[in-house]
Amino acid sequence: MGVGLYLKGVNKDGRSPIFLLAKKGGKQFKKSVQIKVKPSDWNSRNNQVKGTALDSIIVNRKLTEITNNMNLAWSLFESGSYTWDELCVKLGGGNAATNENLQGFLETVLKAKYDNRNSYKTYEGVVQAVYKEAGTDKILLADLTNEFIDKCVQGWKKRLSNSSVRTYLTHLGKIKNLAYQKGLISEPFIRRDEWKVKRGSSIKIVETVKTEDFIEAIPKANDIYDIQALFFYLLMFCLRGLYQADLVTMHKYANNLSIDGGKGGGFEGKRFYIKHERSKSGELMEIKINIYPTHNLIAILALLVERTHKQKINKRTGKPFIKGTYDVTPKAGGGWIFDYDLNDTTVHKNVWDVYQKRIKKLLGKPFKTARKTFESYALKLAISQDIRYKLLGHANPTIKAHYQDWEWDELKQQVDEAHELVLKEYRVEDIYKAIHRRGKELGL
Repeated sequence: MGVGLYLKGVNKDGRSPIFLLAKKGGKQFKKSVQIKVKPSDWNSRNNQVKGTALDSIIVNRKLTEITNNMNLAWSLFESGSYTWDELCVKLGGGNAATNENLQGFLETVLKAKYDNRNSYKTYEGVVQAVYKEAGTDKILLADLTNEFIDKCVQGWKKRLSNSSVRTYLTHLGKIKNLAYQKGLISEPFIRRDEWKVKRGSSIKIVETVKTEDFIEAIPKANDIYDIQALFFYLLMFCLRGLYQADLVTMHKYANNLSIDGGKGGGFEGKRFYIKHERSKSGELMEIKINIYPTHNLIAILALLVERTHKQKINKRTGKPFIKGTYDVTPKAGGGWIFDYDLNDTTVHKNVWDVYQKRIKKLLGKPFKTARKTFESYALKLAISQDIRYKLLGHANPTIKAHYQDWEWDELKQQVDEAHELVLKEYRVEDIYKAIHRRGKELGL
């Protein structure tokens, strides 16, 4: 009796799927955790994959999250806080018989979550619409692939109103994302551009910029403003999805720069953090800025903006728009780029309109998508929700309830490690070097 992870069989590729198993008396619950490993790499004692390669680190982070959730659910079951059915829902989103079945998911998880009868009826209608397009009611959650959803959408467009298509697609997306959050499937719902319906659509397309698209756009840069725009977008990504307003107000928080570890001068062996309140939400973020190439971006942008803005005077203050670029070491008073009052909305708009037009021309997307791009790559790496929230500066009551002090070094280290993984996955170093080379080609 108990709960744990185990390997089930060996596939043709030599890997074994990992399953979760819970047993109590004559009752049993099992489900795939959507991860496959080589049996020789599996450490059954601690539910981890052997090795220190990046792939192993990513898999182990997901396994740690699964194990922690599994053990917590079992503890609550053993203490009497959960019934067996509630335990099965917590472990996998359904009961033992139906946890991977769309109908079972509807009758257990969705019915419990949406106690409002009208809301639940909408989901019932969506599931029936899916069955009609598929020609069967034997649909597993794993069947909800992009290809399958595309088939449904194309069928709906032929016989339903735009409003109905939007409703069905939105709710099908919520079903898939909920199943993903519960670990029943391996991929979240990502809308495709071709699923967008005519004007009036309430569906938001998640806009991101892939690494390959970014690199392909760099040779299109023709002048210093194009190069600045590309560097600004990359800096916003490296700073975990900050907006233009944050780059302007960052200098306000220069005195909040903290240094951990290391000896002597320079960056080596030290961790430099800036404590910054997000302009949009006011949430405090503590961002490590000496993760390559973040500090280099700050320094080079300061120098480039000095070249373009030194002669431009803020009429209200009589001063240049730049902060002071001769000291680009991240310490109190130095290292930040613009110097104007964010409340002066006309000035703010005029400064950034130039770069916004350039980045849309080059990447086809506005600056705000740097944040969505960072988040999508964090999701791709299976970084836990709590850590993602901390990375992006989202308010998270769960974290605040469990941890009184986010200065606790172990937690800070988890955020730093996740931050570095996202930057590596996005290949920011390659992008930075490519922009730098293009700048040299232009004589900058």
